[in-house]
Amino acid sequence: MEQEQPKELVMYGRSWPCPDQMRTERFLQANKITYRKVLIDQNPAAGELVEHYVGHRSVPTMVVAAAGSDEPVAEPAPLPTGRSTRSFDRGTLITEPSDESMRTFLRKHGLFE
Repeated sequence: MEQEQPKELVMYGRSWPCPDQMRTERFLQANKITYRKVLIDQNPAAGELVEHYVGHRSVPTMVVAAAGSDEPVAEPAPLPTGRSTRSFDRGTLITEPSDESMRTFLRKHGLFE
């Protein structure tokens, strides 16, 4: 039986205030969810990665990554044409999630009880 690799939650965010990012951080902290923050305004490669997956530099973009990696554990599902990225679960990535969509996303990956 193949053992599943350890996963971690990565938040792509910015160093200046963003209401969606602040709300998501409050949710994660209130629920004692461990995450690692990568600041796209201080890390050009991270900004490019978010732009590649999302189409623009939207924060927070949450990724389930292999421990120690910034990349999603699996390629995120494509975004349907005309669909907003907000709260759309793409498998291993979700952007600007509501608290409820964040809870569902984390449960699916075994990161929330």
